[in-house]
Amino acid sequence: MEMTDQCHYSSFDHSRIARIRELRPERNSDGTYIYRTGALFVDPPYNFISLSLAVGASEVHLRYDTCTKERVDAIHANGMGSLAWWRGPPGMLKDVTEKYLDVGNEDESMYRIAMKTGVDVMCVNKPDVLAKMH
Repeated sequence: MEMTDQCHYSSFDHSRIARIRELRPERNSDGTYIYRTGALFVDPPYNFISLSLAVGASEVHLRYDTCTKERVDAIHANGMGSLAWWRGPPGMLKDVTEKYLDVGNEDESMYRIAMKTGVDVMCVNKPDVLAKMH
């Protein structure tokens, strides 16, 4: 089907991103990579930008609760795309019952907070909630 250029590859193991970049270094005419790769982070270290660039990531994927405007701005300033990802349902239930008592379990308020950071893409468990938002 030749769909590899339509897929985004993301991993917590950044050496895998480096390997994809080694195998597929091709770029579009605007300088962006044809084959999109995302460096996934649970808790981004202070040097997450340089780590992502070093492996040739075209995107940085931050866990929803580490996605801040400052981080997203830094990602974009370095020419990469941004994505906020949500934990699976069991992890989210734990977060909203033990950690974040001011929002519902992936409700509109939680999505709006992430959207205000300027993140490009959100990978959510409740797309129906997101689709209903205006």
